[in-house]
Amino acid sequence: RHDSIGSEKPYVLTPFLDSLAKEGIRFTHNAVTSSICWMSRATLWMGQYTSRHKSYKLKCPRFGSKENWKHSWVKLLQNSGYFIGHVGKWQYYTYKTANYFDWAKLFEGHHWETIYGGRRVHASDLAKEYALQFFEERPKDKNFVLSIAFYPPKPVGDGRAPGHQWSPTNETRKLYENVTIPEPETKDSYKKLPQFLHRGPAVGRFGQRYGTSEHFQASMKNYYALITGVDQACKEIVDKLKEEG
Repeated sequence: RHDSIGSEKPYVLTPFLDSLAKEGIRFTHNAVTSSICWMSRATLWMGQYTSRHKSYKLKCPRFGSKENWKHSWVKLLQNSGYFIGHVGKWQYYTYKTANYFDWAKLFEGHHWETIYGGRRVHASDLAKEYALQFFEERPKDKNFVLSIAFYPPKPVGDGRAPGHQWSPTNETRKLYENVTIPEPETKDSYKKLPQFLHRGPAVGRFGQRYGTSEHFQASMKNYYALITGVDQACKEIVDKLKEEG
């Protein structure tokens, strides 16, 4: 969410993202026609509504055909000589990214990844490591673009224990130990909705994540701790870019 940063909520620790928000443009009223992750991701690649790119189903990137992909910003920049990289979430993983990017490292579905002979690394840190690797390996005589799709802070699984669906590092989680997250004024609004809206997976997930005050506090602290981890990773990535000039 656009307001899940410290400049909007002082208890959220995101000094680097705050600086980007202050220096750049914030889309505080951005909206989508299809609020589902893979459809929105296709829209980001193509600049088209879902009704136009038609990638309605997971693993079925209609936008990825040779005829359609030539209109993506990736292909347009490649045609202009850019070296394009992508790190992190892709979702259309049945399609080889070699057909789309010049350099790619894909992973998704977990807050923690096991790589390189058993080393366990947080997804935010892994995205940062791959980004730094991209800077080292990219052709130095070409302009470049690197897209980084962080998996956190998206929840994982259906665990019912308080905060279980978000798994930050111990270091970022400790930053929120003594914080009390304000509960939204609208927390009970769904009870006023028609009964047919009281059923379905969304209601079940709400109960798993925020059903009690204990669940709400644990979930939101873990959520914000994950965002703090993304903030730290982004700072290191940009610092490296500045170092390279």
